[in-house]
Amino acid sequence: MAEVTTVDKQKRVRCSDEQFLSAVFSSKTYAEIASKTGQKIASTMARYARVKEQLAKKGESLPVMERAKPVKTVDNIEAMAETVRRLKAVHSGQ
Repeated sequence: MAEVTTVDKQKRVRCSDEQFLSAVFSSKTYAEIASKTGQKIASTMARYARVKEQLAKKGESLPVMERAKPVKTVDNIEAMAETVRRLKAVHSGQ
């Protein structure tokens, strides 16, 4: 389990290299790694990049991670098209 310490009213989550690498090899996205280690996604992405660079020097590689795709609940193409039509009408009248 990850160790949680409080520093300046912020919770800092630490996990071992073994726990981090285990999460990397059992995940497909940075968000999955972050949920398994308890760290923030930005911290996870930065650590992944550092570890990947260090391991590349030793001839080892990590699995390729994907970014979680945002789920769009609204099709905004028609709304954008309407905005473009409105702006064209406003700016062509000048």
